[in-house]
Order: sequence, then C-alpha cells, then structure tokens
Amino acid sequence: MSLLIRRLVKSDRDDVLEISRYTWDGHDYLGTVLDEWMNDPKCDFVGVEVKGRVVAVGNLRLIEGGWTGWLEGLRVHPDYRRRGYANEITAYLVAEGERLGVGRLRYTTSDRNVESLKIAAKAGFSRVLELAVFWATGVKGFPPMRVNYALKEVGSTVLYDLLRNNVDMVPGGVLVYDWKALEFSLESLKEIGKDHRFFVGLKNGKVDSLSFCHLRPDRKDQPWWSLTVYAHDSDGVLGQISHSVRIALEGGLNTAMVTLEKRFEEVVGELELGADEQDISHLVMLEKKIKTQS
Repeated sequence: MSLLIRRLVKSDRDDVLEISRYTWDGHDYLGTVLDEWMNDPKCDFVGVEVKGRVVAVGNLRLIEGGWTGWLEGLRVHPDYRRRGYANEITAYLVAEGERLGVGRLRYTTSDRNVESLKIAAKAGFSRVLELAVFWATGVKGFPPMRVNYALKEVGSTVLYDLLRNNVDMVPGGVLVYDWKALEFSLESLKEIGKDHRFFVGLKNGKVDSLSFCHLRPDRKDQPWWSLTVYAHDSDGVLGQISHSVRIALEGGLNTAMVTLEKRFEEVVGELELGADEQDISHLVMLEKKIKTQS
C-alpha cells in the first residue's frame, strides 16, 4: 500500500499539536504557525496519514518571488519514527518544488541533528553555509563595548542603501535570521524588518557592523531575544551584542540567541554575561539546485 501524504486541513490541528508536544521538550514553535501555514497559498503544509491519524508533517514555503522553496517544520511523532516518513515527506516536497518551478530548495538545521543531515544527503542537498549560534539563558549583564561609534537604528530602505556597496560583510550575501534565510535584497530586508529592528555601526559612512533583533513571539512560556550579527571584526560583534543584550534586559528578557559568523564563536564563547547556561552550536544551510537562474 502506498503511503498517503496529503495537504493538512483544520481538522488535522490536534494531530499536529500532538506531534509538536514531543519536539524540543514541548517548546516547539509549530503550534504558533500551523494555522498560518494551512491558510497561506504560498505554503504546502502536508502530513503522512496512517489509519486516519496524521503522524508526520512538513512544509514547503515559496519565498523570494517563488524562486526559492523553503523547507521547514519536518516532524515525526515518536511512535512512528524509524519508518522513513521524514524521508518520504522530504522527497514529496522536493517533487512539489520541482512541479512548481522553483530554482532551488533550501532549509537550515543544526550540525548536531545527524538525522536531518542524513535526510538532506539522501535528497540531494548540499551544505552551502554554516554559522555559529550562541545561546545564553539567565543572562544578568552585558559585555562592555569596545567600539568608538554609536549604533544607529535604521529602516530597511536605508539599510539597503548602506549595504548594497558593502554586502561582502554578509557571508554569501545571505541574511540569516531565526533559522531562516533570504538573499540580500531590498525586498528581503523589508520582510525581515516586519518584526525585527536594524542597528548599524558606521565608520566613514560605511557599515562596519550590523544587527537585526526581535523578541521571538512563539515562546510565550519562555520568551527570548533573537539576534543576528554581522561585523568586520570582533569589536563590532561585541558592540552589537552588548547593545542588543541591554535592550533585551531592559525589556525583561534574560534568554538570548545570537547568530554570527563562525570566526567569532571563540569571542562570544568567552562573554561574561553572568548567564546560568551558555552554549554554542552551528546552523547549517542546505540547498538543492533545481535550475539555473537566467
């Protein structure tokens, strides 16, 4: 009997939430986005149905004008793991992306997620970018700034004008935020700017450091501050982190996630934040090319 993979509907909500409860110790974001994914015409949110029950899910979201298909939300109920369902959903979404005419498929995962990396390899994805992700919980202070310029908050259009001649400071020209990614463009900055604040450090009129940050809305039980930093040197990185952590603490937040280039991970690993716990892992972006851009 062939496996039944179908688009999810409102009546599947309880099954999806049940799957989500077993992910990240019950702190999964899926419950906050599943209604949006079900109703978004740019999403193909599908699940594996077994005996009338949805036991595995995954989403394909069209971004960047339909050129990129973004894979996300791959989950399998623990009672149904090791049956190949994650591979089946991935293959289904890859085929769907090809049918829709995307130029490439992308997603991110942790370098510690061995199963996810195996699924990617089997589906023909390659690693194209790797960044460090620094976590800190119970933060009580922020490091001193070592830069002699003030950080300025700007909007997406101003930032685009500042960056377009200095985009080399963003590895691969890919803006990574909250484990998602967009190619550098004004449209991408506007999308990120819907719920992020942009801060730049300028030297001689050029961007020396950049950060975008916001409160993650999907963790109401344990709210945390999400920050991405790009900079030319470690002083710029520390300046942006210090500034952003101060904003977070003033807002009553003491848990933070910082995404940044791997070359700076030793610097942030030595930060003295008075944190209860600190950790560094790596975000891996994977890509499967479907066709070349004309």
